[in-house]
Amino acid sequence: MLNDTPLRRTAIRLVVLAVVLAVVVTVWFGITATPAHAQDGSGITSPAPGSAINGDVPVLGTAVTEPFARYELYFKQEPSGDQAYIYFADGTSPVINGQLGVWQANSLPPGTYTLRLRVVKPDGNYAEYFVPNLSVNQAPATPTPTQTSAETPTPTLTFTPAPQPTPAIGAVTQPQIEGDVPPTPTPPPAAPADAGQAPAEGSLLPTATPDLNQVSAQGADEGDSLSRQLGESLGFQRLREQFFDGVRISAAIFVALLALVVGKRLFEWVWRRYG
Repeated sequence: MLNDTPLRRTAIRLVVLAVVLAVVVTVWFGITATPAHAQDGSGITSPAPGSAINGDVPVLGTAVTEPFARYELYFKQEPSGDQAYIYFADGTSPVINGQLGVWQANSLPPGTYTLRLRVVKPDGNYAEYFVPNLSVNQAPATPTPTQTSAETPTPTLTFTPAPQPTPAIGAVTQPQIEGDVPPTPTPPPAAPADAGQAPAEGSLLPTATPDLNQVSAQGADEGDSLSRQLGESLGFQRLREQFFDGVRISAAIFVALLALVVGKRLFEWVWRRYG
């Protein structure tokens, strides 16, 4: 019976250490584990990077995550920063290999653009996917013709008949008797229109043409304001998430230390009881 005492002590030590380790690992991964942003497979499949597009463009792809809240579509003209993204479509249902939205690019100025897909979870976490180098409203490059060698054609003798003389028919000019034909009156030159004078009845009034650049600039300013407000909201959500992550990590460390202290006390009690 005395020979079994060291073996039994070793077994008790191993059991106590295994219990303490299991508690620490369970608490640590249960509290500090961060959910994944999005499942693999989300992204934009059409248009592809480097495509040349015009007009209304359907945006195709996949937007899934677990759990799912919504997805959002943005665009920006390059070169510019992340604050230049402009929102243009969203959805509240997951999409798998389907249409995410329609990008109305016909009114955009020519240039290079980038699309962004953002898949958002209920807790505010999100994943982003990008499609760069999209050529919008730009004419495709004209291909340079390739010079090819051609054989010199052999000249062929062709008989050309000599031109025949054309008889000239004399024209008889009738004498003009004075007083028979009245002179043609010359219309007076049109007087320039006075800026303060009202237009004549039946004349067309000039129509003011709207400035497309001013309209596009106003739309871009509104989109920047919306993107700024959305960025501030997401920044507050990130700050709140980081605060709660810090609380979770602190709680995990506290529980781990508490488990170590309890395990040590338990080990000492078992050692005194059965040692």
